[in-house]
Amino acid sequence: MKDENKTKDQLMGEMASLRQRIVELEKLESELEQRTADLSKANQELQDEIIKRQYVEENLEAERRRLFSVLDGLPAQVYLIAPDYSFRFSNRFFQERFGNPKGKPCYMVFHGRTDPCEKCLTFGVGKKIECQQDELYYPDGHTYQVYDYPFIDVDGAKLLLSFAIDITEGKQMEKALRLSEQKFSKAFQGSPDMMTISTLKEGRYIEVNDAFLEIVGYERNEVMGKTVHEVGFWEVLEERDVILKQIQEQGSIRNVEILFRTKDGGLLTTLLSADIIDMGGEPQLLCVVKDISNRKQMEREMTRLDRLHLVGEIAVSIGHEIRNPMTTVRGFLQLMRENTHLVQEGEYFDIMIEELDRANSIITEFLSLAKNKMVELKPININSLINNILPLVQASARIQNKSIQLEQEDVPELLVDEKEILQLIYNLVNNALEAMPSGGNVTIKTFMENEKVVLAVCDQGHGIDCELLDKLGTPFFTTKEQGTGLGLAVCYGIATRHKAKIDIETSSRGTTFYIRFLAT
Repeated sequence: MKDENKTKDQLMGEMASLRQRIVELEKLESELEQRTADLSKANQELQDEIIKRQYVEENLEAERRRLFSVLDGLPAQVYLIAPDYSFRFSNRFFQERFGNPKGKPCYMVFHGRTDPCEKCLTFGVGKKIECQQDELYYPDGHTYQVYDYPFIDVDGAKLLLSFAIDITEGKQMEKALRLSEQKFSKAFQGSPDMMTISTLKEGRYIEVNDAFLEIVGYERNEVMGKTVHEVGFWEVLEERDVILKQIQEQGSIRNVEILFRTKDGGLLTTLLSADIIDMGGEPQLLCVVKDISNRKQMEREMTRLDRLHLVGEIAVSIGHEIRNPMTTVRGFLQLMRENTHLVQEGEYFDIMIEELDRANSIITEFLSLAKNKMVELKPININSLINNILPLVQASARIQNKSIQLEQEDVPELLVDEKEILQLIYNLVNNALEAMPSGGNVTIKTFMENEKVVLAVCDQGHGIDCELLDKLGTPFFTTKEQGTGLGLAVCYGIATRHKAKIDIETSSRGTTFYIRFLAT
């Protein structure tokens, strides 16, 4: 009985132990399943990582191929150099210029050397590879702009990545441009005509040549950076706006006659040509101004002389024909005046005789215009002629409450016709007296200037209108109410016959006539 109970207890213990074992086995099975699941997940993640890495590597390889394809297709040299001077990569452009550099060091490829360059800018003992750029001339006959950069290869090697851009054509163009600029500068500065470069809109002077400064009379610092308004070069500023509009519409203008004013107030007659040019990406105005003042003066003189000659020919043809009957009429008027039956009409006879004498004096002046009038030249000092006529003109001046002053210097004798020079002096002084108000003074000067004897007659009148200057000396042109317009014409005719030149300076303070004779 006792043995049966013991076996029963053992069986119960063994069953409990068995149940515990079963629980443990179930727990181990659960852990095994969890571990299997974890391993399966880890394996899947590893597979995903492997796939992702393969994808990245493939993309990197594709990017590498694309990069090297781009580098290979660039129109510039691209190459990698190792510290041992060997090439790790060179693109197509490089190989087209220097061939395949495989197995050759850079100093042999570029310079044909058998050993490294003494002053190698790329590598050196203990030298750190740094970013740098330089302009190099290579044996292929081209000039390159070279850019060097440090480059770490996939194996960790420190290489040099170089880009070399061919700038030969640019250098040639730059050289040609410099040469062109030098030629333009020489032509600009050496031109005998005035040349200026100014901004298109404001008219601000950027450059002017030496001829401009010399003719206009300004210093360079008085013009540079100033506008046309500030310099006052244009006589009629509104003309610039009109011309600028024409230039913008047509691109250029040629030989437009314009008046310009010099620093001292003188007027220049010019021909203006202008073009729009590009300087630094900005449109500028290039002007060429040709001074034709002397030519215009010569044309006016030729026109005046032609008129004088024409009038002179007319004078010779009809002067005497008119004077002869006038002399007869004057004689009969004198006889009639002496008639006792006509005494009461004597006043009218005097008026008629006076008017005939006046007409006769006009004819005398008219005949002085004759082109081929004979002159009797002999050596005379012009100071003595002035002194001879002085009492006559002084008497006329006193009647008008005016005065005459002499400023005479020693001058040599001239070959002149005494009567004509006396008439010239008388006409000029008489005109000067008539141009002034009461109390004015006329100055008669003589002096030497550039081997010429100069006679100057200065008044203190109100000046002559600039618009009338060109007409002075033209027969029958006068500004006087009772004038004939022959006085100055006679003076110009006398000056022409004596190879002298008449110049005029006028302002609101008065007018001066200069007669310049060539010294004998």
